[in-house]
Amino acid sequence: MEEVLRQVELFRDLGSDGLRRVLAIGKSRTLSAGQYLFLLGDNADELYVVLSGSLNLCLPIGLRGTVKDITVESVGAGQALGWSALVKPYRFTLSARATEPSEVVGFARNDLQQFFQAEPGIGYSVLTRVSEIMGIRLVTFQALWVRELQRAVESEAERTAEGKA
Repeated sequence: MEEVLRQVELFRDLGSDGLRRVLAIGKSRTLSAGQYLFLLGDNADELYVVLSGSLNLCLPIGLRGTVKDITVESVGAGQALGWSALVKPYRFTLSARATEPSEVVGFARNDLQQFFQAEPGIGYSVLTRVSEIMGIRLVTFQALWVRELQRAVESEAERTAEGKA
């Protein structure tokens, strides 16, 4: 587990001692393929790191009476997810589902906050990385939204043109 955590961008500035302290508060969890780690809207009490396997971060969309998960991003070994545990209102903004048997380690928000208070430099570094992840996610959603808006406008233009013909 320690070797995987050394590769996690979120924990890049921890050093050996900091990494050992973070490891001490982590709790490992195994997921089966198809099992959800969390659902959109759940309380975000833990930040996770994927130790093995992969998970899809999904936006559940209702289509014709059924809910379909639209994959926004996939995360694998050494990647963090669940940053909502560090950002108010502490609710997950996507669902996370294992695409194959996977192992994650979870870090409770309260434990991380205590660690960051004791080590403000590390807290600053981790939260800077979280803000980078948030920025990337915002750009991703903006691109998806613009694409869908463009489709809607084009469709409306076609209907208008057909009505004039």
